[in-house]
This record gives sequence, structure tokens and C-alpha cells, in this order.
Amino acid sequence: MTMPWNESNSTRPTSTVIVGAGGQLVFSPPTVNASIGTVISFDFLSLNHTLTQSEFSNPCQANGEFDTGFRQFNPANVSGSFVVEYEVTALEPQWFFCAQTLKKSHCHAGMVFSLNSGGAQKQFLHNALSAVVTKPSVPACPSPTFSVVPSGSVTGIPSSTRLATLNIVNIGFGTPEWITY
Repeated sequence: MTMPWNESNSTRPTSTVIVGAGGQLVFSPPTVNASIGTVISFDFLSLNHTLTQSEFSNPCQANGEFDTGFRQFNPANVSGSFVVEYEVTALEPQWFFCAQTLKKSHCHAGMVFSLNSGGAQKQFLHNALSAVVTKPSVPACPSPTFSVVPSGSVTGIPSSTRLATLNIVNIGFGTPEWITY
């Protein structure tokens, strides 16, 4: 798939967006209106951010179109070191986000960008901030049943599911009230 990004800028109209300036989770400015042929330069600073295309209604989910991937790690914050140029090829609204989820979701923290949003950037940001963050489901562990037998060993839990072995040592003070045989 051909991506609308260029390695060098020509005499076409340009616009610059700073990504992650000052360690903040923002695109600055968060929206740009541009005509076909305009080159938008995304200057990546700070953490390892992405420019990933999404949909208006689902701002934090890649739509399979444009994605820079995680190649813009710039902890020294040197402007111009990691620049991705995106050429505008359509006037329809386009929606983007940072796909970084290390420590927290940058998108769900509001790190979104729109191109030719038609005034819908605030709603797009709201959609990102209010999206439900789902974590992968982890199958529930069955509640083990066990009993303590006089020898001090645990029974009733298959050895393949035991996380630890419990040994009860009776040091001569009698049987604790909570242990039943």
C-alpha cells in the first residue's frame, strides 16, 4: 500500500505539527485544515509516539490505513530529528491518534489529531477521552477447595495448579480453632 508521506519537502504548502512537546501527550496544534497537496510535517519529540489513522467514532483503534509505527523515539527533544511528512490527498476529514499504551493509553489521555475536521475536533477528543478502556480478559481461576489433614499437608488442589505449597507445623500449642479435620 502506498502511504501519502514524503521524505523531503518541495515547494508545496506546508504545515507543522509538534508531537509530544515537553513530554505532554498532545499534537500541537490538535487539528489542521489543509488543501490537497499540502505537506504536514509531524515533528516527533520526547517519548516514542505514533501517528496512527483511526475513525471518528472509534478514535483509539487503528483503521488499517496510515500508521508511522514506533520509530520516532526522541528523548533528547531535538526538534527536526524525527519528522514524518504527510501529504494531503483528500479533503474529507481524517482522524489520527498516538497508539502508545506503555504506562497509559496516550489516545485515551487525549493525544489525538484531526485533519480537515469540519469543526468536529472537540467531539473527536471527547470520543477518545470517554472511550472505555478494556483490558484483555483473564480467565478466572477456580476457587480452590482444600482441607488440612493432621499430617500438615494440603489436599484437594491438583499439583499442576498449585501456586505454592503450604505446610502447617504444629509446634505444641494445640490445633488452631480455624482448622477443622
